Formats: sequence, structure tokens, C-alpha cells
Amino acid sequence: MKRNALRDPRLWIRNKIVAGFFPILFCCQSVFGTTLVVLVSGNAVVFGADGKDVDTKVQGSHFSPAGTGIIDKIAIIENRVLVSSMGVGRVSGIYDFSTWMKSLPIGNTTSVENAAAIIKKKAGILFKREWNWQVAHGRIPMTNLAGDRSVPWVSYYVGGNELSGPRVYIVEIPIDWVKNRLKNPTITSIYPPPKGITQYKNILVRRNGAKGGGMDQLFTKDSAVQRKYVKLYDREIGAAVYDEPLDVEGLMSLARILLTLEIETSPTRFSFPIKVCSITPGQEPGCKTYEQ
Repeated sequence: MKRNALRDPRLWIRNKIVAGFFPILFCCQSVFGTTLVVLVSGNAVVFGADGKDVDTKVQGSHFSPAGTGIIDKIAIIENRVLVSSMGVGRVSGIYDFSTWMKSLPIGNTTSVENAAAIIKKKAGILFKREWNWQVAHGRIPMTNLAGDRSVPWVSYYVGGNELSGPRVYIVEIPIDWVKNRLKNPTITSIYPPPKGITQYKNILVRRNGAKGGGMDQLFTKDSAVQRKYVKLYDREIGAAVYDEPLDVEGLMSLARILLTLEIETSPTRFSFPIKVCSITPGQEPGCKTYEQ
């Protein structure tokens, strides 16, 4: 679109932390300061995200929040693929995450990997065109509200099940701040992970939240938060901390617990409602929304 029992805590590979606000580039744009979890255990895939949306406005050469709202950050495509987005969520007249997802040529026989490839291709074309338009009109700011230039402009988690088991990928569009341009989109396999680097056997917990936030504290060995939550939610948090399997209901509950903790510790960045969605073989995908 043209613009107009004895448990040994697992060793953790630290997941990338996403700041509360992403780079702000456009007037009439919304961004996701997303706290998000991706969980896989057995044949179940679960995505969860908060619902906060931040609109922005231009003030001279700077961009600032113009208001907040609620927005859906998880989509189900053809009842077989889950997609969750972080970063730019909407550009007036150009892009809206939920609407854009419905427009993609992904069918009920499209593999999860191919769905990720389609998102990579389509998003790369759309956002590079928009970025170049902004550069041509002198609208690229040198800073962003988070003060963090390491995060991609937009990211998509893409997950589902194949005959060989669950698959999860992340599609990212990074920014080259030196040359003020978008880099080529990338696809990385999150599950199954590359051989030789995994430190878990029974459950994958991929998390994005505030640096030093609730989830960071929870997954710090022997922290006060970890001890408290293992006692409160032994089944769910115990599985996450000690690499134990969970069924789909347990994963849904775990997602809610993690996101609620993050919201409670960073209420200015993240907020309810929480949306948690699951996909398992032979069942219709389903979502639950939690207002608190």
C-alpha cells in the first residue's frame, strides 16, 4: 500500500530484553512496548502478550507519547499459525497489525516456516518503502523514546505445529542507525533450537520484558521473587525454573502468571488486558483474555 522432587535450576540463556517503547518514526503511529512470552512444551505452543498501545506525535524534531490505548498483539492465521508482533503496530493509512495479518497469502496448508518467510518478505517490502519515504522527507529522528537502538523496528514471533512437532520462528527487521536505513529482515528458529546451544529439555520459555523487571527477577537464581513464586505457583513456575514439562493448560496459566508479574512491576510500560493463545495438534487454537 502506497503512502499517502530435587530440582536443579536450569542454566538460562538470557533472552533479549525489549524496552518499554520502540523507535518512534511517524506521526499518527502506534507502538508496542510489549511484554511477551513464548512457551513450548510437548506438542503445545503458547503465546501471550499484554495489551498496551502507545500513540505518538511529532513535536519539532522529537517524537513523544500522545496517548495510550488497547490493541491486539496476537493473531491466529487459518487456525494453524500463531503470530505475535512487537514494535510498530500501526501507521495511519499504511499498516495495522491485525488487518495486515488477514491480508497475507497464508493458507491452511502453509507450513509454519513458509508463513514466517511470507511475513519476512511482505514486511520487508512494506517497511523499507515507508522508511525510505520518511528519510526522503527528513523525518528520521536520531533517538527513540526508549533510548535503546539495539531493538529491531518490528519483530514477529511465528509458531505452530507440523507433523514433526512444534515450530517457532522470529522475524526481525533491524535498524542500521549509522546509515539511517533498515537492514534486511531475518528469520531465526527459536524452536527447535540449533543443536548444541539448548539448555532445556522439557519446556521452552522465551520472554521479553523490561530490563530488571518482574520476569528478570523471577529467573534470577535464588532471588526473593523466584523463591516467592515457586511457593505460590509450584506447578507452573517450578516447571519454568527447573525445566519440567507442562500440558497446554499449565502453559496457559504460566503465561498469565509471567505477564501479570511483569505488568505489576512495570505498570507504566505494560498493562492489562493480557491475551494468551495456544495451538496443539488436533484441536482448534484458542485464546483467553484476562482483564486483571
